Amino acid sequence: MRLKFLLLFSFLLLVFSLLLARLVDVEIFKGEYFYNLAENNRYFTKKNPAERAIFLDRYDQPLVRNEKQYFKYLQKDKLYSEKEFLAKDEALSLLATDSAKIGYEFNRVYPYKEALASVLGYLSPVTAEDLDKNPNLAISGRLGRMGLEQFYDKNLQSKGSVMKFEINALGQTQRLVSTIEQVYGQNIKTTLDSYLSSLAYKAMGDKRGAVVIMDASNGELLTLISTPSFDNNIFEENYLNSLFKRDAKDSAVKISDYFKDERQIFFNRSTSGAYPPGSVFKLVTALAALQEGVIDEDTVVDDQGTLKVGGSEFANWYFTQYGRVEGAIDVKRALARSNDIFFYKAAEWLGPTKLAEYARMFGFGSPTGVQTSQEVDGLVPDPQWKESQRGESWYLGNTYHFGIGQGDVLVTPIQIANMTQAIANHGSLCKASFLPALQQNCRDLAIDAKNLEIVISGMVGACSQGGTAYPLFPYNTAEPGIIACKTGTAEFGGADERGYRKTHAWTTAIIDIDEGKIVGEASESGELSENLGENFGEVESEIQSGGLIVNEREKWQEAVQKYGFPEKIVITVLMESDESKIYSEGSQDAAPVIKQVLDGMM
Repeated sequence: MRLKFLLLFSFLLLVFSLLLARLVDVEIFKGEYFYNLAENNRYFTKKNPAERAIFLDRYDQPLVRNEKQYFKYLQKDKLYSEKEFLAKDEALSLLATDSAKIGYEFNRVYPYKEALASVLGYLSPVTAEDLDKNPNLAISGRLGRMGLEQFYDKNLQSKGSVMKFEINALGQTQRLVSTIEQVYGQNIKTTLDSYLSSLAYKAMGDKRGAVVIMDASNGELLTLISTPSFDNNIFEENYLNSLFKRDAKDSAVKISDYFKDERQIFFNRSTSGAYPPGSVFKLVTALAALQEGVIDEDTVVDDQGTLKVGGSEFANWYFTQYGRVEGAIDVKRALARSNDIFFYKAAEWLGPTKLAEYARMFGFGSPTGVQTSQEVDGLVPDPQWKESQRGESWYLGNTYHFGIGQGDVLVTPIQIANMTQAIANHGSLCKASFLPALQQNCRDLAIDAKNLEIVISGMVGACSQGGTAYPLFPYNTAEPGIIACKTGTAEFGGADERGYRKTHAWTTAIIDIDEGKIVGEASESGELSENLGENFGEVESEIQSGGLIVNEREKWQEAVQKYGFPEKIVITVLMESDESKIYSEGSQDAAPVIKQVLDGMM
């Protein structure tokens, strides 16, 4: 009996000793831990949506905006209440009487849709792949995809406000304890001109191609269009549908169709498309030959239709198409008429290595450095490249093709625009940029002013009667010298049964802007809108369908009068060959786009 008592006593002593030890551990050693745990259970932290910063155009008009999409908490006192989407009017009415029931998410709105989609990009939710790359991302967050939204994603990201509530054991909110205000991202002012972008997009229609408009003095980009394009608002629609558990079938189908589209609508042709430049490259050949002294203003080449080298013939386009010849022709006339024979000989006298040096000097073969992750290098061939990459020797025929922008040379539309900008800017090549030029980022190519004058004179001839860019003749007829240009028709791919190859169309132009012709009508009243930000581009019904609203030009005129406009711009147009027009041609297909843009401006 005594033994049983001792065993029971020992057992009870052990139990109470363990309980006491646990109590000491909980109260003394881990007291603070459990206190904090209990305190945390008393509180619920609610993170409100962060309003992403926006992009502005060169006139301080918003290129995107954020709209609140309201919803109602069906159980407003619960932490994880179900939500019901509300129309704005209904939400505002409830906010006045029972604001605790109302929440919101931000919807990113792109008013210019297709016209600026390839430049701005879009937003989409964080994916598993994103988290693999950066585990610190918020699972519920969204990231910029493509264009400026992607390039400046970190700058645009905001930190939403945080509200701390006290809750009871049932998970019901009791009171608001504290609030941390939102930290906004950085709004970014760009050099883009939304009106010109809309004009260019409308002029391109659904054709495959690109338009680049640039300030000739500093490389600022006013327009960068790639067509066909897409409606970046569809991604927002799909996001909100999934968030509020609405039927997302239509938006999901549209997005799926976009990615399946054989025309590659997400492919930014302005910066990622590498094409043979065709005859627009003759500007480089002309300047290189003049600079190296292998030709001068008075050098004459006799065009008799073809050049024979060994068993091969190299023809001029005029002879191929019409059976006609130019006869004796100098460099100015050769540029105006885009004569192949002259530039075959100029390239021969210059040599391929030296021509390649000048091409690279003008920025070909390397990215311009514009703010995008989608820019490609292009290609500048030379004998060393051909030997190392193809194991083949370089022949005179390769030099002829190189001299007229054919063969292996590949460029992007933004590179052609940048090259043209350097010619317009007295031989100073400026870095292409979407941001205002706070300081000049240009380099002097050390080209003689006399040689630049010769080439520009030839370009003026191309846009005048007797030149190749006939849609632009009326501008130089009305005001001689206002526009200088060069057309190009670039062959690519294999020849068909008739010996013809498909062609892309190019035109690049320098335009002297008379600001009076832009703002004349708007300035007659002598008054400007006090708040251009609210007025310019406010009506979207036609913009959303790719057109222009009736009074858009007037508001653009007001903005130009207030903020100014470049004295000289460059417009470069590429029109791809497609099934509807296999043989695109510079004067017929690319030059009319420039004309439509100028007509909309002046």
